[in-house]
Amino acid sequence: MKQTYLSRLAGRPLTEFLHKQGYNVNYVTEIGLISGETTHPERLLALRGNVDYKVDPRIATHADVYMCQLGLWDEAGIFMGDRDKLGPVYPADIIYNAVCTRDYFIHFIQHTDEELVDAVMTWRRDLALHDIIRATSGKESGHHLPDEEEMKIVGVSQGYSRCSCLPVDNTSFITADRGLAGILENQGASVLLIETGHILLPGYNCGFIGGCGGSIYLEDGTRAIVFNGNLGEHPDCDRIEEFIKCRNIIPVWFDDYPLEDIGSIFATE
Repeated sequence: MKQTYLSRLAGRPLTEFLHKQGYNVNYVTEIGLISGETTHPERLLALRGNVDYKVDPRIATHADVYMCQLGLWDEAGIFMGDRDKLGPVYPADIIYNAVCTRDYFIHFIQHTDEELVDAVMTWRRDLALHDIIRATSGKESGHHLPDEEEMKIVGVSQGYSRCSCLPVDNTSFITADRGLAGILENQGASVLLIETGHILLPGYNCGFIGGCGGSIYLEDGTRAIVFNGNLGEHPDCDRIEEFIKCRNIIPVWFDDYPLEDIGSIFATE
């Protein structure tokens, strides 16, 4: 069954939509992952008592704090981090908060957890091997991927890389971080730079575009980028919508509630 991973605080219209698209929703809570039903189980909304917070309570239900999605669409996998490695003070809370597509790995490299790096490299080699086998009809081959098709490791100073940067496809990204945008453009990526703010993140001045979106397949097989809340209220909505649609991807959002950063929306087939 298709799986998604997202905060227990995600909007109900979003989670119900994901269920209708055939996904099992795994809720990230302060105490770990809990697989949900078609509506929010009350136990998820009524966590009480003493919680052993590994990170700042304001981001303690964010998926991109505890895990990293490796790739997009049918190539996607999930790296599950070790909660005990995390800490409440930056940069101990960013060790898994990376962007990973077939072509780019984006993070504050000095603080990336080594196990995540190893997992990314293994995942990328497996993709390359799959490509070679497919290209040679399963016959043995000494070929390797050309340099231009290898993954680019992009070091940035934005530790909350996945929060700040929404991957639209393998080489296209949306961000409000001007410095991150410049680095990606210099690496050959297509980047849409949007206005800062206009995204909620309780306890902070504002949230980030990467933290409220993620890539999924719709039930009919169409690729989509889904947002937690009403993208229509963002001043750059039209530009975001066009940037996504021109790549043959459908943007999906929900008018019922404001756009809110919940620590990304991860999905696997």
